[in-house]
Amino acid sequence: MKPLGLPGLRFHHFGLAVSNPDQAFLMLYTMGYAAGVQVFDPLQRVNLAMRHHPAMPDVEVIWPGDEPSPIDKMVKRTGSMIYHMCYQCPDPGAVVAALEEAGLDTLEVSPPTPAVLFEGNEVSFYTVDGFGLIELLRCSTEATQRSSSDQAALEATVGSAG
Repeated sequence: MKPLGLPGLRFHHFGLAVSNPDQAFLMLYTMGYAAGVQVFDPLQRVNLAMRHHPAMPDVEVIWPGDEPSPIDKMVKRTGSMIYHMCYQCPDPGAVVAALEEAGLDTLEVSPPTPAVLFEGNEVSFYTVDGFGLIELLRCSTEATQRSSSDQAALEATVGSAG
């Protein structure tokens, strides 16, 4: 059976939840990842930091802030784990509709919300039965996968390593 594919859908990053980011940062640094943007997102109530690698998938490191957050129970149970995959797309509603049309049950976990880490672009979260949690990052175009500041940081790191 030929894969269907969803036009405009591109992998963006893995989401790694941790109780404290220090060991995750060290591991990613050791593997050659460069630091990207780091922010506190008051709408999601979590700290977020991007890590980039020229040959491997981006990783978003997520850890609790001072107030209760959506990842508190998860990091209390597991300490750390990759818990979502993010895809960028121009129309998240169309992606969800296509998944459901293909026979996949989806449930909205978090409605579209502006994301500080992604320059105000909206993110929404869905569980897909038999697959797990996905984040859909709305991008106005088939633009770059990385923000301009993250891309500059990666290029500077790669350039200084040569």
